[in-house]
Amino acid sequence: MKPRFKFGSWFVPPGYKAWVIAPWVFFKTSKEETSDALFRHELEHIYQVDREGWLKFYAKYIWYSIRHGYLNNPYEMEARWAQNKPLTPVERHWKDHG
Repeated sequence: MKPRFKFGSWFVPPGYKAWVIAPWVFFKTSKEETSDALFRHELEHIYQVDREGWLKFYAKYIWYSIRHGYLNNPYEMEARWAQNKPLTPVERHWKDHG
């Protein structure tokens, strides 16, 4: 799925910097204020939805958050690991022009 991005969004819940409702990624910050790490973190959630399927991802995400807590949710742990990877040329294009 090709992700779609909304920067400077009011749709992000309080306490969060971004929120994914695939294929949309909503960022609280402007495009210029959004770090590559945050952008890559949220993209990892898009890739997780692609891999698992929409319903399965969100059901497991909620279950993992209840069972393990937000920080120990395996999807969040994977996204935190991925945020340290540099953006690919396609991801850079999405951030700069998407």
